[in-house]
Amino acid sequence: MASTRNLVVIAAVWLAASMPTGARTEEATKIAAGTPSVELPTMRIDLGKVYERDKYEYSFAVRNKGTANLVIDVKPGCGCTAAKFDSVIAPGGQGTIALVVDGHKVDGDFAKQATVLTNDPKYPELTLMIAGSKIPFLTVTPPGTIFLQGLYGDPVEEELTIVSNEEGLDLKVLSVSSDMDDEITYDVKPGAQKGEYKLRVIKNPNLPTTSVYGSIVVKTNSTRQPDAILQVHVMTKGSISVSPNVLNFGAVKFAEEGETAEPVSRYVMLTKTTPGRFQIQNVTVNNPRFAAKVEPINAGEIYRVNVTFTPPVKKTKRQNEKAEMIIHTDDEREPSIRVQVIARTM
Repeated sequence: MASTRNLVVIAAVWLAASMPTGARTEEATKIAAGTPSVELPTMRIDLGKVYERDKYEYSFAVRNKGTANLVIDVKPGCGCTAAKFDSVIAPGGQGTIALVVDGHKVDGDFAKQATVLTNDPKYPELTLMIAGSKIPFLTVTPPGTIFLQGLYGDPVEEELTIVSNEEGLDLKVLSVSSDMDDEITYDVKPGAQKGEYKLRVIKNPNLPTTSVYGSIVVKTNSTRQPDAILQVHVMTKGSISVSPNVLNFGAVKFAEEGETAEPVSRYVMLTKTTPGRFQIQNVTVNNPRFAAKVEPINAGEIYRVNVTFTPPVKKTKRQNEKAEMIIHTDDEREPSIRVQVIARTM
């Protein structure tokens, strides 16, 4: 037994002696200082289907299997995750990395990750991930803003389907209201399936040329989402098209002190898009730097409004000139057409 131990000792001494001097020094340093060893039992968590909420959280366990302090740092990705974590974990110890996903910044299926930086020479960088599928308490189809756009007198409407995703809830729509009752009418009734409702939104066909935004509030018997707010955009398009609807001169050479700059011209086209004729009576501009002149292309149907800009003296690097041009017509539904005008210095 003693002879066996002696052989082991002799072999160890011979192995150490046979190593180069630098290698022996490096190995001795490692043994003296110790080495951290990171272990993450779980690196990806799938939350599955989750209802919409302000945030989704998960705490990942992190262990140090080494012989020196484990130092970590966490860099959240894409601005959607925030982390709280134990930055130093002693040998044999355990800590946590808590990731938080902002519920307002994800929609549908999501997968958000964070990078973990460590002083473990084997694993200096690791990736943690939180995945899931966010579902709303109420689903409105089609989603997004309700667009009701058409010419004067055109019948325009949209039908939406409202269903609940809450388990065990027999959805009931209690009321529907809006802040734009002059522009729209609406009605709601049960759909073909249990818990399904159909909401019909109708544009007022007698609206003059306009563009109005508002909302519809649908109240339900859900305690988790009692109100559904739907955005609405109503537009009555005119029978006179304007191109461009914003006259942008772009970058123009303004005058230097004591000099006069060259005038610059642009134009706007007006075209009758429905049967009938119109006349331009006059054009006004609320900035004397812009002068407008009407040129008939096909009188009664097509006109060009030529606008000449006389640049002022340049005083600042970001100087600009703005104006509103009002084109007055004899059309009963579009007696005035407004065009924004802008020019900026080079």
